[in-house]
Formats: sequence, structure tokens, C-alpha cells
Amino acid sequence: MKVLSAAFAIVVLSTTCALAQAPRVIASRDSWSAWKVYENKSAICYVYSDASSKKPEHLDHGRVSLFVRRLKSGQVRTEASLQVGYEFAPTAIRIAVDGKRFTMIPRGNYAWLRRTEREAEFARALEKGRVATIEATSRRGNKTSYSFPLKGFTAVIKKARQGCQ
Repeated sequence: MKVLSAAFAIVVLSTTCALAQAPRVIASRDSWSAWKVYENKSAICYVYSDASSKKPEHLDHGRVSLFVRRLKSGQVRTEASLQVGYEFAPTAIRIAVDGKRFTMIPRGNYAWLRRTEREAEFARALEKGRVATIEATSRRGNKTSYSFPLKGFTAVIKKARQGCQ
């Protein structure tokens, strides 16, 4: 079921899902998986994981997922995003990888790194790190936090790089 849900989430995140073929798993390690999908005859790869913890526990967070999309060309080669099951407040979202801090900007129930020039730095932090923690606020004003263990991330991002060169 997790595989099908992840496949659906990846198609939803793709920018031209009407022209996208079904995504397929190209690697999986621990809680991370890499996926490949074709859009307009071009391969796009994603690395994906669900949050291992969601706080406060009494709230319905919906599905909380962290994605890193592998881009084939351009100065920025990755694009990180966060997806939750509620609408974010229009305030900055804090993400830390072993103490190294980044900021995400929300739009609806998605968020992206505030500064695209930090995408490579963020990807390197995920590869070297042990855990990514996220602090956000819902549109209703609830303070939330999420954890993503990074064990397995390095192996699957390497497969994504190979699969979408």
C-alpha cells in the first residue's frame, strides 16, 4: 500500500501529470525510495520518505512526506519539497538536518526551500545527516513537528542520479 501511495503522490507532484506515465520504483532502502517517471518523454526521478514521527500526536496531520526531485539540467540539480495533509500557515517552515538550518516557504499543503541556491547544500546535508526535523504551523495555528530518519537516503539518491542522468 505504501508503494501505491508513494506512486500516487509522485504523480500528483509532477508538473504535467496528465502526460506522465506511471512511476516505478528504482531503489528502496530503509524508509526512503527512489522513483522514476516519464514526463513528455523525459525521465524525472524522485527520492521520497514519509515522516517517522508527527507531533502533536493527537492532531490529524494526514500524510507527511519529504521529496527530493532530481533535475536533469540547469544550475540547480535538485528540488526539495514537503507535503502534508493540511494547509500551512503563511509563515516560514524550519527544517534542520543535524543542526544545519534551512527555511521552506509554504503554499497550501506544500513547501519548498526558500532559497533555490541552497538546494545542493540541502541535498548534501541529507546525504551526510542522521535526521531531518521540520517545524511548521498549520493554517489553524497548530504548531507541528516531524522527523525523517536519513538512513538509506544516500543510497537511493545515488540510484536516482544514475537513473536520471
